[in-house]
Amino acid sequence: MTRIVDFFKGIINGYFKICGFAINGIEWFFITIAKGIWYGIRFASVLLNRYVLIHIYTFVISPIYRFIIYNIYKYFIRFIIMGIVWIYRTVIVNIGRFILFLFKYPPLSWIKRFILYPLYKVTLKPLFTRHQNGRRGLTMEQKKAATGYAFTSPFIVGLLGLVLYPLGRIIYMSFNNVIQYQTEFTYQWVGIENFRRILQVDIDFVLEVQNFIVRVLLFTPVIITLAIIIAMLLNQSIKGKGFFRMIFFLPIIILNGELLANMSEYGGMDINLSFFVIDVITTIVPEFALDLFMELFGIIIEILWYTGVPILIFLAMLQKVDKSLYEAASIDGANSWSMFWKITLPIISPAITVSIIFIVVFLGNFDGNPINGIINDSRTAFDRREGYASAMALIYTFVQILVITILLFISNGQLRRTLLGKNRKKKLLSKSQKLALESKGA
Repeated sequence: MTRIVDFFKGIINGYFKICGFAINGIEWFFITIAKGIWYGIRFASVLLNRYVLIHIYTFVISPIYRFIIYNIYKYFIRFIIMGIVWIYRTVIVNIGRFILFLFKYPPLSWIKRFILYPLYKVTLKPLFTRHQNGRRGLTMEQKKAATGYAFTSPFIVGLLGLVLYPLGRIIYMSFNNVIQYQTEFTYQWVGIENFRRILQVDIDFVLEVQNFIVRVLLFTPVIITLAIIIAMLLNQSIKGKGFFRMIFFLPIIILNGELLANMSEYGGMDINLSFFVIDVITTIVPEFALDLFMELFGIIIEILWYTGVPILIFLAMLQKVDKSLYEAASIDGANSWSMFWKITLPIISPAITVSIIFIVVFLGNFDGNPINGIINDSRTAFDRREGYASAMALIYTFVQILVITILLFISNGQLRRTLLGKNRKKKLLSKSQKLALESKGA
């Protein structure tokens, strides 16, 4: 990115230097000619009749000289202005359009929607809008919003300072061959060569990314559904629901790698317990179905392991639901199934969005993730391929964002509404075509 900026800076600076040299050269040339003519006339006036030569210079040579200088300056200034306009149109406008195009899609669209636009709404927009009473400034709602943004400003500043700069550095390093010598880094621009090698040569990384996509797309709906069911059960008035909440949230705490290591060091993860469970399963399940059952058992345990945080999120949303809504719906004759689809699900839909993001990030960044191991091996190998590892991390981040976008798109029902809209358009077109054919036949 810095090379592109320096390239455009060099073009603009070189253009203005050429213009300045040309102006100075033309001015020096015509001033030298004028001085030569003047000194020649003065010298000739000594030898001849001085008044005749002075009149020739005043009424003939000087107007021609002024006309030439004026037109050259006029058209040259026009040329400079046209060059500036061309630079503005081709460089600045296209860069602005490219930036606006990037802000239409995640993750920059999220920054625009949740950071830039709210800040504009509570800072600059009130200064240029006039209310009904003729005053300018913040309304009561905008003051409350400004208070909220003031409390969240440390997080926003931390995000901008601690996340965006490393992200920009990773993007820059991914297009370079980074060579580290002790504490110094040298960059060799290679373009998309790192990405090409990853996608065409590094088969292990591509296979692991494919496995991650399939795993997330299969696990996330199951985890969300199971978390909603368990949260609705825990939301009922039953005894010991606090104990059950702790049971479901406990795996998230134990999942920490350092805690697992300390527990295993002191016998907390005793392998005899695992052998006991395996012995019990082998005595119950037939031998021909043992492998399949063990795989399903491991998947079920893993899914239950990841439901802790989504259960708490859904439980917090369910406790905010007004009970009078269910009472009014039951009076109108609605059953539990319709109340879930008409009341419960629309209220907890924001929690579904948060849970999807959490699950994808959690599945993609746990301690035993093989993709993180491949990236770390590329970074810590003997040749220190920092640029190659940065390209891997960038591809992996893009895949996670893409998976989150697809899951959010499906969960919000936009895919279903889009398909229904297309079917309706086809039906309308078919009806209009039938009417047109009937009118032609008539």
